[in-house]
Amino acid sequence: MSGVFKLRAVLTTLVLLGLGYTAIWYTVGFRMQKSVTTTASSWLDQGLEVSHGKTTLSGFPYRLILEIDGIRVRTRQRGLDFEADNLVLISHLWTPDHWIVQASTVSAGLGRGIVAFDEDFVQASYRVHTGDRLVIKIDSNGADDMTLRAPSGMSPLDAWSLLLGKDNGDSEATIGLYEKRTLEFKFFAKRGENSLEIAGGVSGPGIRDWSVSELGNWRDNGGLVELDTLSWETNGAIVTANGDLTLDENFKPLGSAAMTVSDWSIFKKSMADLDLSVGGPPLGGTALMLQNGSAILGDQVVFSLPTVVKR
Repeated sequence: MSGVFKLRAVLTTLVLLGLGYTAIWYTVGFRMQKSVTTTASSWLDQGLEVSHGKTTLSGFPYRLILEIDGIRVRTRQRGLDFEADNLVLISHLWTPDHWIVQASTVSAGLGRGIVAFDEDFVQASYRVHTGDRLVIKIDSNGADDMTLRAPSGMSPLDAWSLLLGKDNGDSEATIGLYEKRTLEFKFFAKRGENSLEIAGGVSGPGIRDWSVSELGNWRDNGGLVELDTLSWETNGAIVTANGDLTLDENFKPLGSAAMTVSDWSIFKKSMADLDLSVGGPPLGGTALMLQNGSAILGDQVVFSLPTVVKR
C-alpha cells in the first residue's frame, strides 16, 4: 500500500468521524431543544403555569448549551414560584446524565412566600447516579447580590447552598424514622462569621403544591420532616439539634428537638438580635417543643408558630 493511499485512507476516516460526530451532536442538541418544549407542555398538563421566550442551541463542538429567555414556572397555589430573565443548560455528549444550570436575574418563592428572594445569579448541578438516584445541588455562587424578601427582618446572606437527593428507582434508599424517605436535603448558609447547616429528609407522599388538600394529605399519610443534624454557629457559640416535625390539625408545625448550647449567654444575645426573648438555661436539659401553636424551649414560650397555609 503506497504512502499516498494510506494518507487518503486516514483523511477519509477523519472526515467520516467528523461528519458522524457533527450529526450526533446536532441530533442530540435538537432533541434536547424539543424536550424543553415537551417538558413545559407536560408541566402545563400537571397544573403548573409555565411560560418562556425563545430557546437557542449552541456550544458546538465541545458542549451542548441551551439558552432559554424569560422563563417562569409556578404552581397554582404558589407553592413554587420561579422566574429568571435567562436560563442556560449546559452538558456534553459524553455526560448525558449531568447538567449544569445557570440562571440570571432570579426571583423565587416557596410556600406561598414563606421564603422569597431575588438573586442576580444562581447555578445548579443536576446529576442522575446509578440506580436512578437524582442529586441536585443549588448554589448561590456567592450571595452578596441576594435580596431576601421573606422571612422579613433577615439580613442578606454571604453564601448559601442546597443539596437535594431523590431515589427514583428500586435501589435501597435511606430509611427514615417510619418509612423510606421521599427526599433528602442538606442546606448551608453563611453570613459573616455565623453559619447554619441543616441535614435531614422528608417522608410521606409527595407535595405537588402548597394547598390545604396537599399538605393535609401529606400530614395524614405519615408525612414527617426529620432533622438529622442542625448546627448553628453564632457569635462564637455553637447550637446543635436533631428532631422531627409535621403539621397539626391547624396546619401549624408540630414536633420536638433535642438541643445543645455551648454558651447560653451568647445564644440569648443572638436570639435577642432576632427579636426573640429567652431566659436562663432550662432545667433538665434543653428541649425544643413545637406544639399548640407555640415554640417552647424548656419551660419558656419563645414565640408563636404561624399557620403554614391559609384555609
